[in-house]
Amino acid sequence: MTQTKSTIGGDQIWFDYESNTGVISKGFVQSGNVIFEGELINKTGENDYYVIKADYTTCTNCPASWSFQGSQIRAELGGYAYIKNSFLRFGSVPVFWIPYLIVPLKSDRQTGLLTPEFESSQAGGLTVSQSFFWVKSRNEDVTYTFKNYELRGIKNMLNYRYMLNAESYGELSTGWLRDKVFQNEDRVNKFRGEEHRGTGINRWFIKYDHYTQLPEDYIHRMQINNASDLQYPKDFSRETRNHNEPSFENRMSLTKNFENIHTNIDTAYHLNMLKSDPLSGNDESVHRVPEIRVSQMTEPLFDNSSLLFSWDLNYLNLARAGKSYDDMTRCKIDPATGKCTTAPVTASDSADMIRFPTNSCDSPDYDRDPNCVLINDGQFNPYNDLIRTGQRLDFKPTLSYPINLGDTVDILPKVSYRETQYQFQLSDDYSRLYRRYLKTEVSARTQLTQIYSSSNDIKGTKLRHEVIPQVTYTKTPWVDRKEHPFWGFDKDNQTEIPFASQDGVSDGDLASPYGLQFDYLDRSLDREIVTFSVLQRLTEKSWAGNSAVYKQLASLSLSQSYDVYQSNLNSSTKQPWSNVAAYLNVNLDSFTTSSLFNYYPYQKVTNVSSSARFTNKFGNFYELGLNRTYSVTPGKDVDVTTRTEDYLFRTGLITKYFNLIGQFVYDGNWLNNSKNKRIKSWAYVSQFKPPGDCWLITLAQYQVTSGTQELKLSFEFTFDGNSKPPLTIEALDQIIN
Repeated sequence: MTQTKSTIGGDQIWFDYESNTGVISKGFVQSGNVIFEGELINKTGENDYYVIKADYTTCTNCPASWSFQGSQIRAELGGYAYIKNSFLRFGSVPVFWIPYLIVPLKSDRQTGLLTPEFESSQAGGLTVSQSFFWVKSRNEDVTYTFKNYELRGIKNMLNYRYMLNAESYGELSTGWLRDKVFQNEDRVNKFRGEEHRGTGINRWFIKYDHYTQLPEDYIHRMQINNASDLQYPKDFSRETRNHNEPSFENRMSLTKNFENIHTNIDTAYHLNMLKSDPLSGNDESVHRVPEIRVSQMTEPLFDNSSLLFSWDLNYLNLARAGKSYDDMTRCKIDPATGKCTTAPVTASDSADMIRFPTNSCDSPDYDRDPNCVLINDGQFNPYNDLIRTGQRLDFKPTLSYPINLGDTVDILPKVSYRETQYQFQLSDDYSRLYRRYLKTEVSARTQLTQIYSSSNDIKGTKLRHEVIPQVTYTKTPWVDRKEHPFWGFDKDNQTEIPFASQDGVSDGDLASPYGLQFDYLDRSLDREIVTFSVLQRLTEKSWAGNSAVYKQLASLSLSQSYDVYQSNLNSSTKQPWSNVAAYLNVNLDSFTTSSLFNYYPYQKVTNVSSSARFTNKFGNFYELGLNRTYSVTPGKDVDVTTRTEDYLFRTGLITKYFNLIGQFVYDGNWLNNSKNKRIKSWAYVSQFKPPGDCWLITLAQYQVTSGTQELKLSFEFTFDGNSKPPLTIEALDQIIN
């Protein structure tokens, strides 16, 4: 007997059409994939049933992969099923008895116990987790998890999610335990006194993300990420999600957009994770409290004028708990021995130098030795010490005048003035600093286009090939800058930053003649630069019915700059040509790739970040990736010991009954002589889908870089008849990242 929402069958059916009730003898009720069977079924309402000696399942196969057999079942389709004296059966085999069970027959969020999860790790042993999910309100829910580690102990975890409106949301996660393993490990005890070694350590984490759109176009963002110790992200990488980051970053910002002005106030508090002592203090970390930005978008200077005007205003305050500068030691490298020997330093010393915080062991690796302590001499040395905190006010107005020549060439001349004022907490001689300059720029670009078509049909597939060459000339004709240790010292006054230094900040900058400032805004770049670039794009136009569909199939960009100012300096180490940067992106149906190449012509090395993925029509794929980098310092040969070379292998297999996604990262650096540590990280997620389309068994095993091996087993039952989606690549990213 078939109705709108269900199908009823049995040996005998007594049914009242007026009241929509009835009795079924030795029958079944099926609604979607939800099936009840029993000796006697009473239909007590439109969606309500009472079943005696009953079976309940959502499996479509026969016999069902799993079912609950109970003495009584009271069920409401679209609501809940209440089962007394129930057995969970796999096939026809009973495996678990539950005196009373409530299962949902709907896909909406609902309060209740989640399926237990099982884990195993080298440090934690066998671990069992049980979570309780509470639907606090329509826009809030809470998940409490009780986690019992065989070796570490008991952990309590809490996750709270909320949505204030469609564009405003937040999530808070926290957990805490008294770790029985960590307190006995050498990585923490070697930094603790004898009286504290082996004593208990309370470990915890907190992670909070918040985004809110306020009235009047205000946007508020907040991010909190903190833990009890610096080793917590390594031991529990899936909780803090920042295992590979150099710091815990805590931020809060408020943004306001007017019709033509953007304003933002941002603060950032950092917890330095690059320390060996997991319980060390944070006095050396530098924080932005606050940074204020105000920008006016480009608009006509006068009504109906082609002369355009814009400006940017930036205020930055860098602060920390410790003193405003670091006492540093400069060290010369003895070419004969390769060892570091300290000596009095003058302004002429710059080559073959390293710089590190002054410490009692006189070692750059002082942080690894618990007996080494930092030394503060109480006096700022301009040739050695490093300024870490201060205030900066920067103002930059810009004028531009776009020119179009015959719809063929676009020319854009610009002129900018920049005024930057600094205030440091140092002696009067070095407490104030200014920099001001005038910068001119002119760029020219054109566009060459060719259309390719396989037919004359107006709805036929067409390809559009674009070639966009561009040349930009930048010159800073006037600079007024006070001499100051903030810029570094050099006997020939050749401390201007080479153009190639825009690629990144590294340890090489610390000992370089031009030193290390707050950020790129402090650097005097682009004194006289010519930049050449060309962009190529291939776009496909196809049709879906009467609608045109555009897809960018490929793009390739190349660029290189020539530093005219550097080429005219009287320096034996000048290297005016920048790196050659190339970016390739291909997006086809079965093949995608994204590759970034940076070739350094003087060092003759190439930094590569590239990946390629092949996918078939069934969703199976494999992916290859390469990440090879060198630390490049302008004017110097490459130190091969800075080389990293990681190969990524990733694959996904999607079948009817089994899914598998896995990856590993292989260390291909020839300097790595340890064969046992070639695999830096690995992970796989396997998903078994038994017949019946009603449950999933997921097994995940992984090891993050420098972490321990972990194994996780979970079960997902489909109580409401809506099947779970198959594995995606995001499932792997959630484990590794």
